[in-house]
Amino acid sequence: MTRFEDSFATDLQSEIPHLWRFARSISTSSEAADDLMQTALERALRNRRQYVHGTKLRSWLFAIARNAQLDEFRKVERRGHHVPIEEWYEQATAAPAQEKHVELGDVAKSLENLRPEERDVLELCVFSGLSHDQIASQMGVAIGTVKSRLSRARQALAA
Repeated sequence: MTRFEDSFATDLQSEIPHLWRFARSISTSSEAADDLMQTALERALRNRRQYVHGTKLRSWLFAIARNAQLDEFRKVERRGHHVPIEEWYEQATAAPAQEKHVELGDVAKSLENLRPEERDVLELCVFSGLSHDQIASQMGVAIGTVKSRLSRARQALAA
């Protein structure tokens, strides 16, 4: 090992804590930071002849880490997000979305079959999230009327 390579290795070792903190700051998890740091160190060792002795080693390492991170983002963008086989299998064997569509169609038909005043109270309560007091004041009826219409609408939908 030459004197330059020995000096480079020593300087590189002293920069590892800084590199790890930088990798952690630009990564989503500590595992990803470890991978990024390992990639940056591997690239730095492989390309140590390109390092100009006397320049800031930390800046050079950070640039390598940042470029490695960008390379990883581009690779994920090209290949798409990795889905574990177990997760894919669950999605592939799940009930088809058509069944949910049919169920929603049934709910819509049931809502259409309600009397207009019952449907209005139900929509204001469920979809708008209004309280019984707010619905009563908006519709100009008593709170008891709102409660009875809501009860009849729920019973009709349950049948």
